[in-house]
Amino acid sequence: MDALLNALYLVCEQLVPIVLTVLLIMLCILINKAVKLVQSLTKTVDNLEKTINLVDTSIEKVQAPLDTAVKLSHSVDNLHDSAVESIDKAKTYINDNIDNVKEFVNEKISKGEKSDDGK
Repeated sequence: MDALLNALYLVCEQLVPIVLTVLLIMLCILINKAVKLVQSLTKTVDNLEKTINLVDTSIEKVQAPLDTAVKLSHSVDNLHDSAVESIDKAKTYINDNIDNVKEFVNEKISKGEKSDDGK
């Protein structure tokens, strides 16, 4: 058993520096790729800044028509509210004066019948 452990110690003594060297090289390659990725992301973000500025300019141009649409919408809402209020007032007036309306209509009908009889 001691011979096996000694043999493994000798093999590991030679293998560990080689494995560590390979791992160190891989770590350097990984760090190099990470640096290139960060540089690429920085360039992309700089390009996006120009695009964001163009979008801001476009939004400012669109804002005026949107304000006009909102004003028009409020005007239509006010018109609708006024129309509903007028119809409600007319309905209330007619309900309050239904007897007068009936008399008026009956007078017109009776005058129409009298004029037909006179012919």
